[in-house]
Amino acid sequence: MTFNPLSCPTTLEQAARRILSSGKITAADRTCLLQVALTDHPILPQDSVHVRQVLDRLQMGLLRIVD
Repeated sequence: MTFNPLSCPTTLEQAARRILSSGKITAADRTCLLQVALTDHPILPQDSVHVRQVLDRLQMGLLRIVD
């Protein structure tokens, strides 16, 4: 899978903030995060922190997965 920044409507930081503030993650959010994770481009340290926060909250059951 190749990373297509046009498929993510916002930056990774904005998407993570939206997910964390709403307590919900959508299918579009999941796709965006997966595309970033599977890309060959390096992830910036601050983006890595945001992704880790989302994943941690998913593991703790603090985020609701919605369609």
